[in-house]
Amino acid sequence: MTRAACALAIAALATGCGSSHPASPRHAAAVPSTPRLDFAYDTTAPLRYVDRGRVNTPAPLAIHDVSFSSGGRRIEGFLVLPPGRGRHPAVVFVHGTGGDRRELLPEAGWLAARNVVTLTITAPPPTSNPAAKTAQEVLEQVQRDAIAEVVAIRRAVDALRSLPEVDPQRIGYVGWSAGARVGALVAASEPRIRAFVLLSAGAAPVAAYVARAPRRLRPYVRRVFESVDPIRYVARARPESLLLEDGRQDEVVPRAALRNVVRAAPKGTTVHWYDAPHALDRRAYHDAYEWLAHRLPIKGPRVRGAQTA
Repeated sequence: MTRAACALAIAALATGCGSSHPASPRHAAAVPSTPRLDFAYDTTAPLRYVDRGRVNTPAPLAIHDVSFSSGGRRIEGFLVLPPGRGRHPAVVFVHGTGGDRRELLPEAGWLAARNVVTLTITAPPPTSNPAAKTAQEVLEQVQRDAIAEVVAIRRAVDALRSLPEVDPQRIGYVGWSAGARVGALVAASEPRIRAFVLLSAGAAPVAAYVARAPRRLRPYVRRVFESVDPIRYVARARPESLLLEDGRQDEVVPRAALRNVVRAAPKGTTVHWYDAPHALDRRAYHDAYEWLAHRLPIKGPRVRGAQTA
């Protein structure tokens, strides 16, 4: 296997949900900490927000096909609007690996039925770069992809704050699986989001990935993976801004990987465990929305005729 192929295999692990591979504390202690990534972006760049109109039949909730610009890409989304005038709290939903804006649309509808504006987005997919010839080039792309994801979510916040239906001071985040992993990075870098719900968020220690790399690449792998490590970033979230929900029957993320994120979370983090698989269940979303109702807060009557969790 070439060095680039090795790096691609490692990168595939990074975009997954977790690993039960043990850490190596003695080796980790000998390596200086890697600087965190800079998730800043040009806030003056045109958002180019487009609303193509309503896409569902008449119903209590209106679903709009929308998009906006982020780092030269178009980010597609579904905006779910409750009826009535005035400003509402708003929540961004981010899907798991291989998903898109449709994946959490039902769950976004449940929350919209509580008079919340919700936005599901299709996160930028990992970049395939045929020109990358070395392991270092491939691993650098892992960093760039992480930055693109976080910036896309920050631009989603820009989009929500630009809408007359949204209260810019009451914005939340719901991420599932890979969306929860990137949510840990966002929680350390986006102060405009007041509350984060991370569902089935797991991560292996960096040492697990380092151990799988060719020996000569290990220092570089460590630097790159530390720079995108959700365990490291979740610790820098604001106290009391996080809800972590995990399933005891998770068939995708090992229990150890889930606990890694729980242990790293800051003081005041709320943690719920469920007898549920990786996808969790309706009860988990109900509890998440009750938690958000207190944190944002969410007020007012529920939308008549719309289904809630």
